[in-house]
Amino acid sequence: MSSWWSGHKILDPTELEARFSVEDGMAFMDTLVSEEMTDESHALLDRVRSVMDQIPPREADFIELYYFKRIKQTSIAAIFGVSQPTVCYRLQRAAARIRFLLMLPDVDLRDLEAAACEVLDDPVDVQILLLMLSTTCQSEVAKRLSVSQGFVRHRFIRSIEKLRKAGDYESYVALFELIAANLNILREVQRPVWGSKVAHVVV
Repeated sequence: MSSWWSGHKILDPTELEARFSVEDGMAFMDTLVSEEMTDESHALLDRVRSVMDQIPPREADFIELYYFKRIKQTSIAAIFGVSQPTVCYRLQRAAARIRFLLMLPDVDLRDLEAAACEVLDDPVDVQILLLMLSTTCQSEVAKRLSVSQGFVRHRFIRSIEKLRKAGDYESYVALFELIAANLNILREVQRPVWGSKVAHVVV
């Protein structure tokens, strides 16, 4: 099986964590969307826009308003009825998610589905692999399949192992391991809002 992964560096988990940490996510977007943009920055901005539909809708709204329309975080918070720290947190998570999406290589979903069907007996496992690639969001996959996130995570990791054991699927294994290593920025979490209220935040 030819590998479209050749030429791409496989990062270890510690390097991945450093590269996609939420702390530097905002800096990534701040640098990208600046007053004076180069041709390279414009090209990257187009790529950012191309993955906006792959992040949670609320995060996409925040990115659009804050980075592209230059609306202040406090104003965004007022529009959506949340706190400013919640807006800041969601912007950080969205930026980290976008950085992750931009480094994923293109893959033919039909070829992937055919390969997955050769190895996986359960069609649900095939669906999980395809959806984890197209959405990179286990909470979204769980919603679409009406299952728990724990179920999605367990089946996803198990399917990667089956692909590895089957052999001849190294490129797909590398891709899914990259997604698995970044589940910390893809999962749904609950985060308290500063103050008396508690909000459920989907990231």
